[in-house]
Amino acid sequence: MNEVFENIYSRRSVRNYKPIDVPDDTVRELIKAGTYAPSAVNRQPWRFVVIKNKETITRLSERAKKLWLDGLDKVGESSDPQVQRLANVMQRPEFNVFYGAQVLILIFGASRASSHQGASEAEFENIMLIDGCAAAAENMMLAARSLGIGSCWIGFGMPLDSDQEIRQELKVPDGYRLMVPLIFGYPVKDIEKAPPREEDVILNWIA
Repeated sequence: MNEVFENIYSRRSVRNYKPIDVPDDTVRELIKAGTYAPSAVNRQPWRFVVIKNKETITRLSERAKKLWLDGLDKVGESSDPQVQRLANVMQRPEFNVFYGAQVLILIFGASRASSHQGASEAEFENIMLIDGCAAAAENMMLAARSLGIGSCWIGFGMPLDSDQEIRQELKVPDGYRLMVPLIFGYPVKDIEKAPPREEDVILNWIA
């Protein structure tokens, strides 16, 4: 099979990693792959924060869990089983948001939004940030798969963007928004075959 298709079809989210370092040169190559993603008007909005320090990753996990639980408290009691499940997961002391990965890469989007923009302009700016950074993340995860490195997009890490102390610690300037938290590392076991995809996905085909 074509190697590109093989990487796409075999990529899986990995949540169990070996305690083996991912070389810095490899991390830089993954980031380079990310920068070759498409972006609207070639804006290239992505900026990266790389964290390999295990204590820092663990501390960020604990902070993200607290921010999630604080947010759930503000929502109040919910009968939604998914919300209850999330709260139960976040309350487990042993749960690590970043699954013990060796590398955490936070992708930030460099926004050019201003108070003078209208609603439609601000929305367009937001779309450009999301699309560009998401495309960069996918490039990085596929590049990692080609090197035998596992990866996972960690939505649980998103609340860190609202923590000013964390942003200062990570030296993230104002005007940058966290778009994608990614983890990387060598999988404990071979990556399993991806589950079958829904085949009936074409709404219409006009020839």
